[in-house]
Amino acid sequence: MMLLSFIAAMAAAESQCTQIGRADIVAVPAPAVIVLGERHGTQPDLARAERIVRLLAMENEVTLALESVGDVHQGTLDDFADGKLSLDALPQALEWDQSSAFPWTAYQSLVTGALYDVDVIAAGPPTDAPPNTKRFPVPSGYASLYVDAMGNDEVEKGIEERFVRAMAWRENRIAHFSTQSWDRKGYLVIVTDRAGVEGGLGVTWQLRQMLQGVPVHGYTLHWGSNPPCYSGDKLWRQPWWDKLFESWGWKE
Repeated sequence: MMLLSFIAAMAAAESQCTQIGRADIVAVPAPAVIVLGERHGTQPDLARAERIVRLLAMENEVTLALESVGDVHQGTLDDFADGKLSLDALPQALEWDQSSAFPWTAYQSLVTGALYDVDVIAAGPPTDAPPNTKRFPVPSGYASLYVDAMGNDEVEKGIEERFVRAMAWRENRIAHFSTQSWDRKGYLVIVTDRAGVEGGLGVTWQLRQMLQGVPVHGYTLHWGSNPPCYSGDKLWRQPWWDKLFESWGWKE
């Protein structure tokens, strides 16, 4: 009876969103955009992303856009792809230790996608505030999504509006940089923070405004601890044993 109750509770928890695995993602027909939401610098998210990219590249052209690499370093990625820069010299050329809070080893296999015939795009946006003179789309629902992420902390209305606009600008820039060099053939795979995928907003929403008629699919690469589960989201399938441990109070 206890096990049946547990299964019923898990089914109810999963009713809001779809559970997916690697096979579901690589089955997406080309041409398409695939946005993978990661926990920054964390495994197994990045290993999953690499495996997905490699599998897609076995059958089609793949362009891989990475939020983790600032757009100012596109020339460095191009030099590496052209054989003008060695693997050992790449982290220093990217100023990795100065620009990233996450270990190089976590991202190395993605950043060096040129080694397995993948075009790699530096899609990390600048940290500047959005210009007051530039118009860019901000979807309705952004505020409630980010308020959910903040929990019970109250945010002043003016601060909330500036924060939402800043996030929309950042995600707009990631989408912009990601699409600039994609010829709409094969796959465009974007690896970004999971917040850019959740709720159908973020980077996925921005891409749908830019690429009319091109399918855009968003996936979260880890279920996380008590993850948000918005209607329509697609989260990596959590093994049943992990759910059972979690129901007993075990945390990863």
